[in-house]
Parts: sequence; C-alpha cells; structure tokens
Amino acid sequence: MTKQTHNQRVAEMANKLRYEGFETEIVKELKKEFPDIKAIRFEGTSKNDKTGSYWSTFYIIADWTTGQPESEYYSDFTGYSSLEDIRTNGYGMSLPELMYKYDGTGKTVTSVLVTYSSGKKKEV
Repeated sequence: MTKQTHNQRVAEMANKLRYEGFETEIVKELKKEFPDIKAIRFEGTSKNDKTGSYWSTFYIIADWTTGQPESEYYSDFTGYSSLEDIRTNGYGMSLPELMYKYDGTGKTVTSVLVTYSSGKKKEV
C-alpha cells in the first residue's frame, strides 16, 4: 500500500467517525423534540470544507399516524460547523409539512435504532 493510499484510508475512517458523532448528536436532539421515534436512517452526511458547515439527509421512522403503521418522514439538517455548535446553539432543520404538527409535542424516551450513513447500526 502506498503512503498516499494509506493516508486516504485514514482520512476516510476519520470522516466516518466524525460523521457518526455528528449524526448521533442529531438523533439526540430529535429525540428531545419528537415523540415516538422508532428509527432514523441517515442517507448521507458531508462537510463543506470551504464553509466548514455540515449537512445531513435522513429519514425518521415514527408512529405518528393514529391507527396506521409506522410511517417514514424525510428531512435534512444543514448549516452547522461543529458538534459543539449543535450542542450550544440547537439546530435548524428542514421538515416536511407533514411533520410540523409533531414538532415540540413530546420526546422519545425509548432507544432509537440509528443506521448511520457509514452503514453501521446502533441504538441511541
């Protein structure tokens, strides 16, 4: 393995860990604000190196429809430069109109199955 290839692999692994940390913080914040979340599946997380801001695309699987099975809701999260930024300033998130009525209506107290953008699964 060449040194460049090795350095690229190390950088990719560091990015995956950084993104998993970012995604975990998103899950923790979502659990505080939305009730009955069952799972969250991240499609992708990235960082804009020029602006330093992160963006993430994910799906929330929740039981928000009375008498219906769990439903999946798409959302995204943009514009934060660090995990600390999320912790201290909260976050901004684009929500589908369908989700607005659940915003701030409770919190999820059970574990949520998270599928990270790296493919790893973990309960948070």
